Amino acid sequence: MDSGSKADYILIAGAAILWGSVGVFLRWIELPGREHFVVFMRSIISLCFLTAVIQASGKREQFRPGKHPILLLASGALLTFHWVIFLKALNNLSIGDAEFITYLAPVFVALLAPLVLREKLEGTTVIALLLALLGMFLIALTGQEGGSALNGPGIAYALTAAVSYAFLLFILKKLRQDTPTLTITLYQTGVNALLLLPFCAFRDFRVSAGGWVSLAVLGTVHTALAGLVYVHAVKRVKAQHVGIIAYLEPLSAVLFGLAFLGERPGWQDLAGGVLIIAAGSLVMRRAWAGNGGGPGTPQA
Repeated sequence: MDSGSKADYILIAGAAILWGSVGVFLRWIELPGREHFVVFMRSIISLCFLTAVIQASGKREQFRPGKHPILLLASGALLTFHWVIFLKALNNLSIGDAEFITYLAPVFVALLAPLVLREKLEGTTVIALLLALLGMFLIALTGQEGGSALNGPGIAYALTAAVSYAFLLFILKKLRQDTPTLTITLYQTGVNALLLLPFCAFRDFRVSAGGWVSLAVLGTVHTALAGLVYVHAVKRVKAQHVGIIAYLEPLSAVLFGLAFLGERPGWQDLAGGVLIIAAGSLVMRRAWAGNGGGPGTPQA
């Protein structure tokens, strides 16, 4: 059974909130239709950063792929696909709408976790899911100024990203049973870079100075550091709980869109945000109560 502490839940929540700003940096890079190059560069930057971390720490055994090399490489390939498709959704829809549709993924996770991971589907999870979905539905109704209208390709990209997100979480839960955090993150970003190299090598992608700064931030902060935090904490948090807490990402995305892109939220965003926060709080309160207020105690 998973045995998540308060720190694990807070780390996942922090990573989710940070990832809500990806859409802002993507718009600043200004390469619509070239999302594969963005994923390639953030992977290269992350790979270099993680390699340096392993070398500096002296834990060179973490360069070995571990007991599940095929599954590890498959997770990297699936992550590559997910990132490219998700960035396409962000470029084709308003940030709020893209995040809403993509974050149907926690519904898939909560419903499939009892079958795939043998987790018991909790009543708290069902209630929290309903609250989060209602909140995201309200956000999607906003019709934000400055965003892109709903369209077929954008919806298809976001739905595909949702499905790939769910399967990524299941694979990650399996890998984290015996594979170190650094190893998983290193190999995933390495596979990302390798798969996209043929589509990016020797091609001219015109990126401004500000765009390169945005790519550097995406590679080090959003991919390497936040990825390490997420992969580390997800081992001890139930998959269905991870899915609910992840709804903080689309909520923060709406706020980042407001602050930096002028995608002004309406009353639906505010109401939806309250419901999403309530859903996440419900899950974390239930988990902490099951832990007796401290780390290391198995959850019910």
